[in-house]
Amino acid sequence: MLKTNLIIALILLNLSAVFALEITLLTPKNGAEYDTSQPCVREFLANFDARGVKPPRPPKTKQELEQEKKQNAAYDAWVKAGRDKSKKVKPYKDRYNFYIHNDWSKELMARAEKQENKYKPFTWKFDGFATNVVVEFYEKGLSESKPTYTQGLSFKDSNSVFPQFLKIGKTYKWRVKAENKRGEKFYSKFGTFTTKNEWPRMIKTPSFNMRDMGGGTNVYGQVIRQGLLYRGQAIPAGNASESYLKSIYVDSLHIKTELDLRGKKECLERRKAWKEKSLEDLFGINHIYHEIIPYHMYHPDLKNNMVKIFEELSKKENYPMYFHCAVGSDRTGTVAFLIDGLVGRSDKHLIDNYELPSFNKNLVRYRYCRKGSGMINELKGKNGEPFHVTIPRYLLKIGVPQEQLDAIRDILIEK
Repeated sequence: MLKTNLIIALILLNLSAVFALEITLLTPKNGAEYDTSQPCVREFLANFDARGVKPPRPPKTKQELEQEKKQNAAYDAWVKAGRDKSKKVKPYKDRYNFYIHNDWSKELMARAEKQENKYKPFTWKFDGFATNVVVEFYEKGLSESKPTYTQGLSFKDSNSVFPQFLKIGKTYKWRVKAENKRGEKFYSKFGTFTTKNEWPRMIKTPSFNMRDMGGGTNVYGQVIRQGLLYRGQAIPAGNASESYLKSIYVDSLHIKTELDLRGKKECLERRKAWKEKSLEDLFGINHIYHEIIPYHMYHPDLKNNMVKIFEELSKKENYPMYFHCAVGSDRTGTVAFLIDGLVGRSDKHLIDNYELPSFNKNLVRYRYCRKGSGMINELKGKNGEPFHVTIPRYLLKIGVPQEQLDAIRDILIEK
């Protein structure tokens, strides 16, 4: 009997060894600083002059010349016929995309695309079979019994990760858990790291070009709160599962309001053409439409809807909020420019936040990054006044009440 028990014990011991799993964290090392933005983003922002080079316009192609001739002939005929208001005909407009021909930007974009698939700075190793891998992150100062954010992985990517939702300037604990062949859970030891306290806080989602409007400080040294206001582009739900989108916008970012800077007609057309959906369609989240025309700061339609937009921004119950247009560059850039000025960001920050969408391989057009110069000139004050002085003055002038401006500052700025 004793011999039998000994044999059973040895078998169980061997089985335990077979199914044992050890997880060892490799990087980042404990206490290391981690940058939530990819290095190429920093390089883009650091080179203002290089990214703004406007190459000369090359000769038009035969196809372009034919298109110009055809369009202008149609316009001339429309004018001659009395400008029928039931249809709009415009003369040919040269839409040459300077930005894509900027050699420095093209080279950086190519490097960034290669980097995007490789930038996975959190790594670990397994001794033993592992499946159902999950990485847990715990923000210091918050609950230590429940992760602030978790990221599950497919088996092929189970040894490294690029975290999607970490805040900047925060200390985190992290660990990896996985299961063995019998479904038993194993955990690594905890590691610690600090995220670099430098804007931007990029958000890696299917909605490309997304980032937090918070993080860092304004010109007065006040901290702009993170996790409240996000900017980006429309949600391409046709390219992602509903459960994945829920894990982002509901479970991780906790969005309460989707502020859409397009008209309903445009949205419906894009939903058919691009399989877009709203967070209201998907999860019943409040969806508000306020269509604007970008850059024309004193156009009546822009002024009227901008007043409505800032009214929505003044309501604390609307946060966390996600505002966007189609691709998150022009209309979104106009609203973001005003918000940054209102909360007291530096002129450099406003320009960087405006131009960063140009650094995006997913935009059909790599627009020339000084396109908003008309808006910038209209908002620039006399005698070199900074935007954090002129923009609140502009908002008051178009009809946004002072109490709403104060409310937005109270929501977004730490005291």
